[in-house]
Amino acid sequence: MIRQGWLAGGAVICGVALASPADRFGAEREARLVRAPEQKLTMVLDLGKGDLARWRELEAERRPSRIAELAAAFGRDYPQSPHREQAKALEAGALRAMALAREVGLSVEFFETTQGNEAFDADLRGAARGEAEAAYRVARAYFEGKSGVYVSFYRHEQWLRFAGELGHARASWDLAQLYNTLGRVAEAAHYEKRAVSLGYKPPPRLSTRDY
Repeated sequence: MIRQGWLAGGAVICGVALASPADRFGAEREARLVRAPEQKLTMVLDLGKGDLARWRELEAERRPSRIAELAAAFGRDYPQSPHREQAKALEAGALRAMALAREVGLSVEFFETTQGNEAFDADLRGAARGEAEAAYRVARAYFEGKSGVYVSFYRHEQWLRFAGELGHARASWDLAQLYNTLGRVAEAAHYEKRAVSLGYKPPPRLSTRDY
């Protein structure tokens, strides 16, 4: 009886520490099943660093200098990608936007603002890629106080200058009218002529210049 009790007690005491090979196999299998989701997630993250993830990173960027850098790297790393030619175009547009922004005094913080709704954010990203129409919409947003941003005539002027340099005719005309109201006649005349050269047709009663 004493020997049998000792054996029974040993089975209870050693049930975990001295488990049978079958029990140990079952425990190890459960541990592998717990680790499996983590391992799978790691694989997904590794795969996500490829072509598609890099392209998404490029699409989300708003700084012209960073866009140019990412686009150039994308073209080098993925020469067979269907997006390679588009990356080249993005690089060229961002480099132009960067140069013109510097020329008109549009600092990088203007592209990094956290204000604005989704439409405004999309326009900022477009402007950073050298899209004149997107830059003009940003200028209008600051003039009207729409799209989730406050009214800022200073930023309105800077974005008009930027859009005008990108080739937006209406932006140049609006800038000319702004300078007219401020008495900056020479600058107004310059941008009126530029607007016309870009194809803008001034309203007859508003045109005060001889074209």
